[in-house]
Amino acid sequence: MDWQTFTSTRGDLRRWLQASGSLSARLAATGERFSVQVLAQGRQPLTLDESRALGLGGRRIGYAREVLLRVDGQPTVFARSVTAHTASVGAWRSVRGLGSRPLADVLFKRSGISRAPLAYSQLTRQGPLQRHAAKSWLAATGVALGHQALPARRSVFTRHGAALLVMEVFAAPANGWRWPEGAPRNNFKQRKQDV
Repeated sequence: MDWQTFTSTRGDLRRWLQASGSLSARLAATGERFSVQVLAQGRQPLTLDESRALGLGGRRIGYAREVLLRVDGQPTVFARSVTAHTASVGAWRSVRGLGSRPLADVLFKRSGISRAPLAYSQLTRQGPLQRHAAKSWLAATGVALGHQALPARRSVFTRHGAALLVMEVFAAPANGWRWPEGAPRNNFKQRKQDV
């Protein structure tokens, strides 16, 4: 998988991809109801790319959480967060108890967490990551994603020396949802969340 420090995506989606801070909070500000649908959580094999991003080297068993982020019931983003299994019972144990709360409740509301710069990619239909995201999306929504490349971003969060990789696939345009115009703002009025 090829991750870059820049994105070739244009228009409103580009501003969403490059926005810092909590994606969940920004999505919540665009509708009346924001929700997190948990698709999978627990021990899973990490890809070689994920292991390297976490500084583990080689393929490992890790702890993964996969969700769909929804606005007013419409699925918008497929997100996958992974960490070493030992970190999931240590520095990142709070991820295990999130349930349907957004991961942002941990990442942006607790002290001692640093974030590496965002990296970007276009997931192609031939790639295992898009195939996995598409399969999960179809199972959760009953709607196929189609065959176009999907814009994605990821970054590594570190707490007490332990890394957590968060990847977000911006799949909504494939289902007709339009990203709101204009750059997401850092200062916004948060609306009701389903928890």
